[in-house]
Amino acid sequence: MTILLNQTHAWVFLLLGAAAIVSIFWLYRRVPPSVGRLKPLLITLRSAGLVLLCVALVEPVLALSRTVTERPVVGLLLDVSRSMAIRDGTGGARRGDEAVSLLNEVILTRIARDAEVAALAFSSESRELDVARGVLVGVPAFDGGVTDIARGFEVLGDLLSGKNLGSVVIATDGANNRGAGPYDAALALGVPVFVLGVGSPEAGKDIAIEDAVTNRISYAGESVPIEVTVSSAGFEGAETVVELAEGGSTLDSKQIDLSDTGEEVRVTFRVTPSTPGVHRYSVSVPPAAGELSTANNSRVVVTTAMKGRIRVLLLAGRPSWDFAFLGRELAADRNVDVESVVRRRGSPISAVDGSPPGSREVLFDYDLVVLFESDWSDPLVPPEWLRAFARDRGGGLLFVGIPRERPPDDVAAILPCVLDADVHSDLRDVRVRLTEAGESAAATRVTEDRFANIDVWKTLPPVRTFTASAWSARADASVLVEGHGPEGDGAPILAGVRVGAGSVMMILADGIWRWKMVDGGAIDVYDRFVTNTARWLTARGELERVVVTPDKDVYQAGEDIGFSVQVYGSDYRLASDALVSVSVASGEASAPVATVDLEAVGDYYRGSTGRLPPGPYVLRATASRGGEDVGTATGEFIVERFSLEDSETRRRSALLRRIADESGGGYYSPETLDALPWDVPMAWTERTTTREFELWNSPWLLLGSVGLLSAEWALRRKLGLP
Repeated sequence: MTILLNQTHAWVFLLLGAAAIVSIFWLYRRVPPSVGRLKPLLITLRSAGLVLLCVALVEPVLALSRTVTERPVVGLLLDVSRSMAIRDGTGGARRGDEAVSLLNEVILTRIARDAEVAALAFSSESRELDVARGVLVGVPAFDGGVTDIARGFEVLGDLLSGKNLGSVVIATDGANNRGAGPYDAALALGVPVFVLGVGSPEAGKDIAIEDAVTNRISYAGESVPIEVTVSSAGFEGAETVVELAEGGSTLDSKQIDLSDTGEEVRVTFRVTPSTPGVHRYSVSVPPAAGELSTANNSRVVVTTAMKGRIRVLLLAGRPSWDFAFLGRELAADRNVDVESVVRRRGSPISAVDGSPPGSREVLFDYDLVVLFESDWSDPLVPPEWLRAFARDRGGGLLFVGIPRERPPDDVAAILPCVLDADVHSDLRDVRVRLTEAGESAAATRVTEDRFANIDVWKTLPPVRTFTASAWSARADASVLVEGHGPEGDGAPILAGVRVGAGSVMMILADGIWRWKMVDGGAIDVYDRFVTNTARWLTARGELERVVVTPDKDVYQAGEDIGFSVQVYGSDYRLASDALVSVSVASGEASAPVATVDLEAVGDYYRGSTGRLPPGPYVLRATASRGGEDVGTATGEFIVERFSLEDSETRRRSALLRRIADESGGGYYSPETLDALPWDVPMAWTERTTTREFELWNSPWLLLGSVGLLSAEWALRRKLGLP
């Protein structure tokens, strides 16, 4: 027991209290004879009251300490993701079932005698498991769509914070495919980690469609490729059929040879969407005898077919690499007709290759006009025609390159960015980054996965542009890509805006042709960007007041379903003060399976419904402002059976071995498991706990002081003392 004084100058109050008590004795040195034997009582009452008052002033705290001996705690993590349902355990058992059996029969029977066990099941999320008499109770199904091992460690650490955590045991096949790195999360616990690795370390018998890719944008009546990658193991000398279907009807099939070692085979189908709209194609291989998993035997691809071919006019004030590359990319698209008009450097004004439109009507025959560094002193097309082309005709305008002079008023009025500084501002090389708007925009989506798309843009070569202060976006425009460099961040690189019935986009940079040189594997970043931009500028039609967009057209099983909503006011400016609700249903006439109310984050309303079972779904967004309906919008997406858990079936142990070694634990397989429970430390620990009581912060202290002084005063009055 310890008495602590919170008041810094407590000695001053103690001295004052001592002086007060001395003065009390001095004041009572002479009292009338009638007081007699009550004098000591009066002195005691006043002195006790003043002592209690001084005690309150010095703010004493009573600290009571005791030593507690704590039983060790062992944290247990059990992987319940879908890969744990693969049947390659002992005797053909599921990995998860074998893990539970080994935990109950070998590990927990020993550990639970000397330690408290806290168990969690984890996949994409974590949840507590009951352990009764050394046995796991109520183990959930092994159906998690992804595995986040790091999150499992983090949740376990939070759950056991402040307890005598001595070690962690984790049972998993090592198929980590979501979240942060497990290594840092495991070592942050500061205790040994013991790993039970289940599943076969060798690639078992399996056929998997690793990937299926097609053009995000296509055109009705024109064929598009579907590239399919199939891997196989354990089927040396066998054959199978890859089938392509739409709406349950088989469109095509191709026979392929299977392998024994996991080799990949690429198959190309060609499909021709017959009607405009969203087309979903399924690619599948039939299940084979002895396969470890059939969930990876099918994939779904989506293409949005647009109506007919588009006519594009390229207008260049001078030749440039961007002009050459973009023109070549558009010309390679069978769904695009391209015409070019360009002035030659060093030539007189009349030296023009191609024929500029001679009238507004001729210009209006095009769907998209792309302008490269126009000479506004003698433009190839009158500025007022360009303004009318966007506002009235509903065409798309794309301005590419660094402007060399101020645009005329008719052009400036429709640009998404306005010039804030002299056009001769310094130039610099910058890296490009997607903005929040760019993450979900159709023009900048070069790959289906939203987060992979962000990473792709970060790898693109730098471009040359103005300093950040030269141009800024209009209030009603969307900046999709910004420049980031050593001299400041935030310069708009790609911005778009709706103008009347049309759309206008600016690329405020030179050198985007270098993006063609990026090795994106199966992704041609430049081609997809150009195709998506042409589609966004020509195919949006009349602007809807409400737009809902899923983050992906096709989700894998176990993924969270994310989406964004944009709401436009009557002036066609983005509104952030609307009431927005989104429902998700498995069909137009089906009851909603989820409903989410959204709040604005900047100019967008973002939300998520969590995970949904495989199948097609419809998003329906409704918005209102000031009690009036703004409108509704629908979007579509599909959840396929395939998930990251199906991408590889063998046990992966390298990272977990490293965690076990560097944390002071160990790695065990079902064959070497007997040693694990004896290696887990069972150290009891002594911990000193202290409880503090603020003696001064009590109403009884004040009441006692006032009561004693009041009693002394009342007795004095009764005795006739002053």
